[in-house]
Amino acid sequence: MTVTTNIPVSAPAEATGTPGPITEMISAIKAAAVPGTIERLEGSTVLENQFIRVDTDTVRFPNGTLGQYSVVTSGSGLGVLTIPFVNFRGIAHVGLVRQYRYPTGEFTLEFPRGGSDDLTLDEAARELIEETGLDYSSAALLGTIRPDTGILTTEVAVWKTFHGMEHLRPGHVEDETGAKIEWYSHGQLLGMIRNGKITCGMTLAALGLLTAGGNMNCP
Repeated sequence: MTVTTNIPVSAPAEATGTPGPITEMISAIKAAAVPGTIERLEGSTVLENQFIRVDTDTVRFPNGTLGQYSVVTSGSGLGVLTIPFVNFRGIAHVGLVRQYRYPTGEFTLEFPRGGSDDLTLDEAARELIEETGLDYSSAALLGTIRPDTGILTTEVAVWKTFHGMEHLRPGHVEDETGAKIEWYSHGQLLGMIRNGKITCGMTLAALGLLTAGGNMNCP
């Protein structure tokens, strides 16, 4: 003889329109993970010249404690960086500028860059010509980067510029800094990064933006 017993089965909490324990736990984790903000109470400019402005503020941190925070604005707070591309016998090469950097006391390899009044191609082209003597045939905006979000207000536009062989100026040296452009393939770039030959943070960030967008191509 077969006995059938009707045992009520509870529907999942989600099916009834009420959150289940897992949903509640995830929601609690998300709520707890929301970062707090730093509240500015007052402040003043402690240093200002034609190159930088340093503001020191009294702030309230997310845990409620009071403290001070310094913020540095370089020039207008805006900058431009160019990644020059040229096709050497079917292989894309990228231009890096070798120059002496006074703050670190060493020569660096980095993309042409500088402060600007805005983030436009006109500003990027001006900086490019100053450092490399290069004209360009076309350009594309890859995005923007912020060099140091912990202290700098700076926002930098990253432009990719294309150059024909007729645009190259092998003997060009920037008058003020002595900067000179050098050309490297993508494989060479990766090797130099691994070997610590490229340490400029803005250059490394721009390379990340370039690679993530699949832009390591050259007409």
